[in-house]
Amino acid sequence: MSLIKDIFDIIKKKPKVEEPEFKCTNTETLCIHINPLPCEPNPFFRSKESSARFFSDFEIRVTTIYRYYNMNDTFLREYLTKSREALQSTKNSGEEFDMYSSCFFINNNSFKDIHYMSALMNLYMAFETLLKNVTKDVAYDSGVKIEEIQERNLPYLNSYFFFLEDKFKSNLQMTSKEKEFINIIRKIRNDYLHDSTTTIPDGMERDIVKLFNLREGKRITVDDTLINNTFEIFCQIGEKLQTAYIAYKKIYLKNYVK
Repeated sequence: MSLIKDIFDIIKKKPKVEEPEFKCTNTETLCIHINPLPCEPNPFFRSKESSARFFSDFEIRVTTIYRYYNMNDTFLREYLTKSREALQSTKNSGEEFDMYSSCFFINNNSFKDIHYMSALMNLYMAFETLLKNVTKDVAYDSGVKIEEIQERNLPYLNSYFFFLEDKFKSNLQMTSKEKEFINIIRKIRNDYLHDSTTTIPDGMERDIVKLFNLREGKRITVDDTLINNTFEIFCQIGEKLQTAYIAYKKIYLKNYVK
């Protein structure tokens, strides 16, 4: 006991090391304070102890995308603001202004596209992986191979949902808004993946305006609002899947596993 007491006494006597004050004195460089250990939970999805591991994997994936997105968003906003200010300072030099303005406008458009589409693509991938894993698990219970479900003449996501809605019955009730939103995000993702385009077609814009009761004629782009809606709706569906899966497994284990 005396040894333990001595150890605690040493710890108590150890002087507290003050963290260095964050300073940014070089006005010619971009200096942003970003928490090096971001631990904030995502506000959209929580896995339950009674559910399968793929739901906790989905939570972890959403959390890392959420943190990464916020960290990059902080940097990008500050970077573009400072870049704009630096560009304005060269206005008196026509040659210098022309040179830097072309760089600024390329960066301003491209960096935001890459930032938003990176989040959208990763969210879509996490969501599709969750659906695939749930479908694969439930299909195994029925002696069905997931390849048989994927071979239907439908997008994979739609095939998974048709299968799960049949198996989960009334426990999984998708709204028309959720289904339509999934199809919109799938189309945006495919357009970017195959053609590197982030332009949303007029018809799809009208669908989004109608879906969220937005002002008629409002221009829709892949931006912070769309990313947050994707987080919210994908995770909302994830919650429904988790609840339906738990209910399904209880019945399955009771009736078929002896």
